[in-house]
Amino acid sequence: MTADPGSLAVPDGYGPLLRQIEEGRQVTDSDSTLLEEALGIWSKPGFDTIVSLPRLRFEPFRYQLEAAQVALRRMRGRAILADEVGLGKTIEAGLVLSELRLRGLARRVLVLTPPGLLEQWQEELDQKFALPSVLLGSGGWEPTLWSGDDPVVLASLPTARRAPLRERLAAESWDLVIADEAHHLKNPRTASAQLLRSLRSRYLLLLTATPVENRLEDLFQLISLVRPGHLGAPSTFHSQEAALAGPQAGRKLAELQRRTRSVMIRHRRSEVARMLPRRLAETLRVAPAAEEAELYQSVAERVRQRGREAGARDQLQLRTVLRAAGSSPAALAGAAASLGWGDTARWAARVASTEKAAVLLELLRRHLARDEKVVVFTGFRQTLAFLEESLTAGGLGHAVYHGSLPHQGKEAAISRFEQELPVLLTTEAGGEGRNLQFCHVMINFDLPWNPMRIEQRLGRIHRVGQGHEVLLANLVSAGTIEDRILAVLEARINLFELVVGELDMILGRISDDFDFETAVYRAHLHSSGPAEFRGRLEELGEQLARARSGYLESRLRTDELVGGGATS
Repeated sequence: MTADPGSLAVPDGYGPLLRQIEEGRQVTDSDSTLLEEALGIWSKPGFDTIVSLPRLRFEPFRYQLEAAQVALRRMRGRAILADEVGLGKTIEAGLVLSELRLRGLARRVLVLTPPGLLEQWQEELDQKFALPSVLLGSGGWEPTLWSGDDPVVLASLPTARRAPLRERLAAESWDLVIADEAHHLKNPRTASAQLLRSLRSRYLLLLTATPVENRLEDLFQLISLVRPGHLGAPSTFHSQEAALAGPQAGRKLAELQRRTRSVMIRHRRSEVARMLPRRLAETLRVAPAAEEAELYQSVAERVRQRGREAGARDQLQLRTVLRAAGSSPAALAGAAASLGWGDTARWAARVASTEKAAVLLELLRRHLARDEKVVVFTGFRQTLAFLEESLTAGGLGHAVYHGSLPHQGKEAAISRFEQELPVLLTTEAGGEGRNLQFCHVMINFDLPWNPMRIEQRLGRIHRVGQGHEVLLANLVSAGTIEDRILAVLEARINLFELVVGELDMILGRISDDFDFETAVYRAHLHSSGPAEFRGRLEELGEQLARARSGYLESRLRTDELVGGGATS
């Protein structure tokens, strides 16, 4: 480009055509098409007008549109989007991307994100912005011949920072780079931060709800990425940081706020009229029948004994058996058989019904009497089949959804649920890429050990577009690992009161590679019995509570440093 964004700039590739016209040389048909395209771009209004609105598949909130305009006009496409969790930083980044792309200013686009957010980004780009995207793996990369329809390139940070992909990304000239959860980039010595600094890009967006964790140095590093030198040299900034505790603290803080707001946009939930409907959650602890309880305890003890000596490969199967035991005897029978535990598999197969299934039917009848649709989640296909038999025997109409269905079968299941049937029985596949806002009641028949999976399930119905209070019921058998997990998550971090996205912020504060499910499994293996296991989970709960407190403190610190009027 030969000028700043928003002016009558000449997009890359049009310079020779312009000179050809100025010199009066003949223009071919292909050149004529290029000319029409160029004129279309040059005739577009400035960034005070969002020209991509007609192409969007949703209606953004006003503050999101304003954020995109500020990022483009005032911040020249290099900005930190720092809205509180749940307010739509992805939407704002997508609007900036759409505007630049439609104006011919962003054909080469790279999005870097934690692994768990890749599918969400792909879903948002497709369903909301009608933008194609491609996921990069770890096995190298050959860039395509760029064109106006080139897909947005999505890569996880762990994948992108490994050779040879790291070198290929750094060798490319990008128009726009978007880094989600950018607080992971605050330490300039990490591989992720070094990767971002190696990338060449005209426009850069950093997305993070907590640009300041514990130190002002975090803020300095992130702002230096989007606008080098904006806060001065490191030594100068550190002297200003010390002044914030001195007699001129008020004036120094106001100056820092002014500089920060010139590159950072932040909205707080208290400032915008964007609130999801209330979420009402209840946990139903179901006392298992004697045979169920005996079967579960037998499996739990067997896994504990075998797991202490098992290799990494067997550990995964043992964990699956234990999770299946908390779901249903049908799921346990299949998992035990695959592990070669024929005695356990036969025992589980003899248990034809469960107390949880009876409670589920009672719940469903209650909601169906109020003409409410209900989605029921389970983590196991065998449990899905078990529930299907139970509902059929109980005379309750239902659709069934799982990942092995062909595309047409999936579409038909969702359509029948929306238009005809009151219940959808689904595996985790129903929590991926499916928006079920026409339903506002959800029942977890079993609980994933990974709380992010719980949030993902809930996000299918508790999202923008939901017009009712969302009702959530969690069914857990008393005395199971799921029972203890839920007790810790509810007591320590108020799991079901968190805004979608906050849980990831909390778990990430424990350590970069912290895995809640693995921590729970190890606690089970290394406990002598239920009492010690409860104690170990309490210790894990303490870690979660400290992480939640740290997250809340960093949120307040950011508000103090950014101040109000983010898009004024």
